[in-house]
Amino acid sequence: MKANKQKRKPMDYNSALNEIIEQGIEAAKSDYSKSEEKHRLNGSIAGFEACRGLNPQQLKELHDNSRIKTWDSFNSANEGLIKSEDYWYVRCYEAEVEWVCNVISAILINQGLKPIIIPTARGFMQAALVVGVKGEEDGRYRRGVEDCSC
Repeated sequence: MKANKQKRKPMDYNSALNEIIEQGIEAAKSDYSKSEEKHRLNGSIAGFEACRGLNPQQLKELHDNSRIKTWDSFNSANEGLIKSEDYWYVRCYEAEVEWVCNVISAILINQGLKPIIIPTARGFMQAALVVGVKGEEDGRYRRGVEDCSC
């Protein structure tokens, strides 16, 4: 099998962030396609959209705040103060913010920068799909993130 030697320009931070968000929204639409899951879909999309245009520090603040809101919503739901659907909206919002932070953190670590959160193996795998990879010696394609010093 011949190696792909096509030259591609590295992605910039915002392009990578937007790609993560767009792929995430499409996955959420597939995951929450039933009418009774509309609150989960809406929370997921809102979580992804909240990440758009944010730098890593802003993503960290959004992540931290969304975790607090989820905890508060969980307690409110258990006390009967809010509906279960309202909790799931907030929880799915938080989950997608965390996913964006996960993938961006993997990209940041790859660039030798401080992550937002500790990324998972799946976060690294998704980062590789978004920005591409290439071994130095084997000639396979690699695309990194330019100007990640946000």
